[in-house]
Amino acid sequence: MSKLNVLFLNSWYPNLVLPFNGNFIQQHARAVALFCNVASLQVETREQEQNIEVSKEYSEGVLEVIVYAKKTDGLFGLLQKINLRRKAYIEGYGIIKQELGSVDIIHLNVVLTAGLFALYLKRKYQIPFIVTEHSTRYLSIREDGHNLKERKIIQKVLQKASKICPVSKDLKDAMLESGYKGDYQVIPNVVNTSYFKYKRNNNANFTKILHVSSLKKEHKNWEGILNVIKELSLKRNDFSLTIVSDGDLEPVKKYTQKLKICSAFLEIKGEKTTSEIGEIMQEYDVFLLFSNFENLPCVISEALVSGMPVVSSNVGGIKEMVNDNNGVLVEVGNEKQLQEELLLFFNNKIKYDRQKIASKAKQKYSYEAVANKYVTIYNEVLKK
Repeated sequence: MSKLNVLFLNSWYPNLVLPFNGNFIQQHARAVALFCNVASLQVETREQEQNIEVSKEYSEGVLEVIVYAKKTDGLFGLLQKINLRRKAYIEGYGIIKQELGSVDIIHLNVVLTAGLFALYLKRKYQIPFIVTEHSTRYLSIREDGHNLKERKIIQKVLQKASKICPVSKDLKDAMLESGYKGDYQVIPNVVNTSYFKYKRNNNANFTKILHVSSLKKEHKNWEGILNVIKELSLKRNDFSLTIVSDGDLEPVKKYTQKLKICSAFLEIKGEKTTSEIGEIMQEYDVFLLFSNFENLPCVISEALVSGMPVVSSNVGGIKEMVNDNNGVLVEVGNEKQLQEELLLFFNNKIKYDRQKIASKAKQKYSYEAVANKYVTIYNEVLKK
């Protein structure tokens, strides 16, 4: 039986302008590439001399085509931008069609803004498409965070989608509450288990806490984490926190100095590769996230596959990932509760089977597990 030719049509995807944007979509593409011929198309705007520039390369089994459209300004620039993006999509699709020969099904990732091109391809070539949605804008205090124009586009796209696959049940519920009807199936983000895996550590009588994030303050609430670490440091000295981020470290360092947190309790590291983060996770005892809002954080599934129990705020789809067997959830912004739960962990009042955590998470988040679900959907859609 020949492999399906799948086009990953993306609103977000790592590129030269935004190197980490939508890296979870890239992981989905690489997972599906285990069983299908996969090409990925991303259109990005940037400052450049040419109207359109194309990047084409194979990466871990995926043909990645990124088309850069020249950035324009003003009213005339807006019209030119729309025209250039349209040309960029068509040129990128032409390259992919030439490489694959044909496209059997389109896998649209995030409706805005690539969704309109998915509609165009379905209308012109009768190629069906499914949607994977990641955007937290649907979760804005359980109200749709899109304007009227965006809502109309989303509605139009989702009505024509053969399947809608939010990465969490919480996101699915938010989309339904916003009036976006369709055939839904929740499929989570994936973890590259060649990088993230369980390894027994030797941190006896000392707890090493890890936090990995973008460090966007309004999102990740790193101030709340540091407030708790400061309070805990006044009570005991058998723990430490390491923060790893590709974001702006200076505000964190300044706040650390303001709180006078001793370096024995806190280490701050800059950007790390995926493989480096995988190695780091193997050396830690607990993963900490204290966000004000989330969808389905890849970093939690990566921590679980590494065998780390998780302490997190109860937001978005995290409650679908964390339970009594692999961690604990606290109220959003409740620093006192977070401190109490960490103290229980330090005192061994709560014990976890790290190897079992890793095994269960691998069954749920591995490339093979997630890709099989998508391939089943592709075949169901094409049979119809």
